[in-house]
Amino acid sequence: MIYDFVYLLLLLSGIVVLVENRLSRIILFLSLQGFLLIFPVIQTHEGDWQHAISLILLVVLFKGLLTPWILNWTADKSKMNESTTPRFGYLATLLFMVLGLVLAVKITEGVPLLSIPVHKIALIYVILLVYVGILCFVVRRNWLALIAGFCVFENGIFVLTMVLDKGLPFGLEFGSFLDAILVIVSGGILQLSPHMHVKERKL
Repeated sequence: MIYDFVYLLLLLSGIVVLVENRLSRIILFLSLQGFLLIFPVIQTHEGDWQHAISLILLVVLFKGLLTPWILNWTADKSKMNESTTPRFGYLATLLFMVLGLVLAVKITEGVPLLSIPVHKIALIYVILLVYVGILCFVVRRNWLALIAGFCVFENGIFVLTMVLDKGLPFGLEFGSFLDAILVIVSGGILQLSPHMHVKERKL
């Protein structure tokens, strides 16, 4: 099924964000993941196209375009190094992923039949996507990569909610988009403030 493949791509893009060291590629794959969220929205809102179109517009605007643009802008303004330094090597990260896979399989064993045509393997992909976002907080030390990890985590929660519950009321969904942007903007302000203070002292 094409949607199962999309869930796999969502997971793989999250893994790239987790292990990639170049900041520009992290942001690129985060943007790609944002656009891939369109497909779960279509799958879970086939009977409510008005709601689906509204959500797709929000996904494209916030997840696919605005979030990567803010991260790029913040990185440029703070003159951040292109290379990020993970806290652990690839071997340790792989071990964490294996543990996450075991956990995801155990969780899906206790899940009853879903209300939409999503295979259990796709549900495992989604749970792993959430886990990858959490793992970014353990593996990463670069603050912008940490924010990218938070975005991966939120994307996973967004998809998991739709898969298990066929979506939330529109107001709550819109609030989840705003939360992500507020976190990113706050991080940008905190990073830029020291540079702003230096300029003020020079004046």
